[in-house]
Amino acid sequence: MTVCLSLLALLWIALPSLPLAAQSPPPTARPAANPTTTADDVAAEVVPGSAADDSSVAIDVAERVQVDPTSSDNEIENRLQEILEATQWFVSPQVTVDRGVAFLAGTSDTQKHQQWAEATAMKTSDVVAVINRIQVAEKPLWNFAPAIASLKQLGREATGILPLVVVALLIGLLSYYVAIGGARLTRWLTRSRLDSTLLRQVAGNVVGVLMFVIGIYIALRVSGLTRLAVTLLGGTGLIGLALGFAFRDIAENYLASILISLNHPFRVGDLIEVEGAKGFVRKVTTRGTVLNTLQGNQIQLPNSTVYKGKITNFTATPLSRLDFTVGIGFDDSVTEAQQLIMQVLGEHVAVVDDPEPMVIVESLGAATVNLCVYYWFDQTKFSPLKVSSSIIRQVKQVLTEAQITMPDEARELVFPHGVPVQLLESTTTTQAIESPPSSTAPEKTVNVGEGDLGTEQSDVIRATANDQTIDDEANLIS
Repeated sequence: MTVCLSLLALLWIALPSLPLAAQSPPPTARPAANPTTTADDVAAEVVPGSAADDSSVAIDVAERVQVDPTSSDNEIENRLQEILEATQWFVSPQVTVDRGVAFLAGTSDTQKHQQWAEATAMKTSDVVAVINRIQVAEKPLWNFAPAIASLKQLGREATGILPLVVVALLIGLLSYYVAIGGARLTRWLTRSRLDSTLLRQVAGNVVGVLMFVIGIYIALRVSGLTRLAVTLLGGTGLIGLALGFAFRDIAENYLASILISLNHPFRVGDLIEVEGAKGFVRKVTTRGTVLNTLQGNQIQLPNSTVYKGKITNFTATPLSRLDFTVGIGFDDSVTEAQQLIMQVLGEHVAVVDDPEPMVIVESLGAATVNLCVYYWFDQTKFSPLKVSSSIIRQVKQVLTEAQITMPDEARELVFPHGVPVQLLESTTTTQAIESPPSSTAPEKTVNVGEGDLGTEQSDVIRATANDQTIDDEANLIS
């Protein structure tokens, strides 16, 4: 008897806990316009074939519906009301519970919080369904709250890393002065190995920039900006590449300045010709090469043009050869003319003996035999213009005294022994008209027009000494 009573008691206790229906995840019911909707209305919406807006929409119910709930509707209302008010996410929240069905009303700041309220109510004990009528507040057209919140957050973060920033600034300042000292030390150490001032300057700048970049990288790592430090190192190459394309001509010109200072194709005072520009070299800067022409004008050529162009250096070697052509008549002796010209060249003060001068027959013209005269002279002492003028003047004089004609290109009839004239008289006599003897004085090597035959370099440098446009930058060559 006692055993039977015990079995009946166990069955009585276990019956309320038996599951009556399977449950599925809770849905979000469509909000109703009438806040006084009861559980009967909700049941009408759940029943298939009701007057719902869309019969195809599935309505989820609670996972488990207890036949004998342990919490009353008032307790559930109070608990959910306290939860919604505690979050401060809702405006005027209101919870109503009727026979286990919770009705939520009010306004939520976001849709995410609206869904959270529904899920929380559904998970509350003894709640079988949730009708979510909470409206999402419309965002204002001009809402500065997110921006203000971001600024506040940024201010808090900046205040937190302010000590690290101060330390990073000190490291950056220290690296700057260390870079300057390293650049000066590099220039001082390379002064005995590099003759070019530009190369010493470039070497110092490279060392200084590297030391400064390393210091900035350490400063960023100390301040916690590791990603920015890596970006800085990676962006340095990209920036250099972009600047290389943007300032390609300037970079090419600067590189040409370095190469010119290394190769020394000319020196200050040399007479050169580059791309049709001829003049004496005054200075080579990082921007260009400055020339002073024989007319006293200044020419500035880009160093890239000078380095890539054809350079004719007239003063690279002391000796230089000049030539000119003289034409004599067909009836004159070529050998005699050659001897006379060679005599003039041998006695001239500017013409050197080694290599020897030459007088050769170049061609036969329409009315002349053309002789080409070649001679060498020391261009470091004498001017090519003055020497050429002096020799041509003396050659013309000796040929004239030797009665060697120098006809022009037009045809002419020459009577070297005069023209015989016959008078038609009873007594016929023939008399030759002779040319009067030449009374021309012998030509001197130097005259007033040519001066002392010296080079024009000193004259051009002296004439352009007051040129202030070349005093701004240092000279890269000596």
